[in-house]
Amino acid sequence: MTDDQQALLDHLVAALAADPRVRSVWLSGSFARGAGDAWSDVDVTVVVDEPDLAACLRDCVAGALALPATVFSHLVHGRIFSGVTPSWSRFDLAFLTPAEFSGQDGAGLRRLLGETAAPPPRPAGPDRDAAARVSRLIFEFLRVLGLSPVCIGREEWLVGQQGVELLRGMLVDLLLEENGVPRAARGAKRLNGFLSLDQRAALESLPGPAADRAALLDTQGEIARLFLAHAQPLAQRLGVAWPEAFEAATRDHLRRELGLEI
Repeated sequence: MTDDQQALLDHLVAALAADPRVRSVWLSGSFARGAGDAWSDVDVTVVVDEPDLAACLRDCVAGALALPATVFSHLVHGRIFSGVTPSWSRFDLAFLTPAEFSGQDGAGLRRLLGETAAPPPRPAGPDRDAAARVSRLIFEFLRVLGLSPVCIGREEWLVGQQGVELLRGMLVDLLLEENGVPRAARGAKRLNGFLSLDQRAALESLPGPAADRAALLDTQGEIARLFLAHAQPLAQRLGVAWPEAFEAATRDHLRRELGLEI
């Protein structure tokens, strides 16, 4: 942690220590995993009893706790108080009941305050949802790709650029699935450590398309060919039935409408 991040954490712990409703406080997120850096936010898990949960969240929003001053704050999913300080340090306070806390992975937590018993490390096991996620990803990629004649036919170049970014994002998700990266470990602002050097080079070489037909078609073709080259063996490995009819129809549609071969 930087000095500013440590000072922010110390302020958070002191504010929470002064609240008798707080049973325990735990460092979580990237710093607890040993993966934090100077650009990481400070993630803290706060355990309170069920009857106190709503009041604690209301007090955070109302500024009734002695938390660090913020220029922006909001509730995420109704349970996480997220703030940005005047110096643009960021923190998240995730409030859990003891029962919810017991289901956390203790390997991703470090005690800061209060009760000493952390949940045990969650045992590694097969990702039983991976096949369903990959199947949905493949169908959605083909669906979005198949819509490209709409924006190109209308000369909606800005919409086309947005579509390319959707396809690029799905390609990244597919590569993370290929590498078996747990969804909880991915993080919103980290990719380098989860991708191979070859994968990174392939993604980084993809052009950011200009707002014109030729550039959009070129980028869509490159993304689609790369996606399919990785998706087919991954689907086979996971036992996912390949959507042959949908793929063939999409290929024919793009060839007929746009002259695009994927």
